Amino acid sequence: MFLILDFTQTFKLAIIKNGNLIQKELNTKKNISEILILEVEKFIKKSNVNIKDLSSIYIITGPGSFTGIRSALTFAKSLKLTMKLNLFGLSKFELINYKININKFNKKRRIFLYFKDNQFFSQAFKGFKSISEARLYNLDDEDLKFNDETTYIYDNILFENSLRGEIFQKKANFFLVDYNLNQIKELTVNNMIENNDPKPLYISNYY
Repeated sequence: MFLILDFTQTFKLAIIKNGNLIQKELNTKKNISEILILEVEKFIKKSNVNIKDLSSIYIITGPGSFTGIRSALTFAKSLKLTMKLNLFGLSKFELINYKININKFNKKRRIFLYFKDNQFFSQAFKGFKSISEARLYNLDDEDLKFNDETTYIYDNILFENSLRGEIFQKKANFFLVDYNLNQIKELTVNNMIENNDPKPLYISNYY
C-alpha cells in the first residue's frame, strides 16, 4: 500500500491500495506541518486501511510551494525511519514524462505546467532524462521558441489560448495531457521510479 503526498499547490493526500486510488484534498489555513500527522491518521482511518500496511511513500517534489513540499518531505522522512518504509520522489514533470508513450512522441519533449495567468512552469526531456533546468515562463517571453522537432506537452487548455495563432498552427506536435496522481500506480507496477532521497524541485526564477 502506498501513501502519496502532493503539497505542490494544494494539500493532497492519496493512498493506492489494491490498484485503487483514494484521494483527499485538505482545505486549511493552518500551518500544514502542525496538523499533518493528525490529518494523515484521520485520512488513513477513514479510508479503512491500516497504517501498518504501508510499504512506500511517494512525494511530488514540485514545481510549486517550496514550503508545502518541504513539509511533506520532512514528514515522509520521519515516517520512513520509524516504519522502515521505502521513500520515492518525483516531480510533476517526471510523472507526466514517465506516463507518455515514448514511441508516440518525439524523443525530445518540453512539458508545460500551468501556474497562473499566462505563466507556465517548463522543463525539457529526452527519453526519461531531463535535458534542461525547470523554470517559469511567461508565454509572451521572446526567448521562448518552438520548433517542429520537439513535442510540446501541456496540462491546461489556457496554453493553447495564450499562444500566438501562427505558432499554434503547427499543432501536430502539441498535446494536452492530464496531470493525475493515479498514474503513479502504473509506474510502481513497472518499476519505473527508483527508491531515492527526494529533494524539492528548485526553480531559480520562481522562489
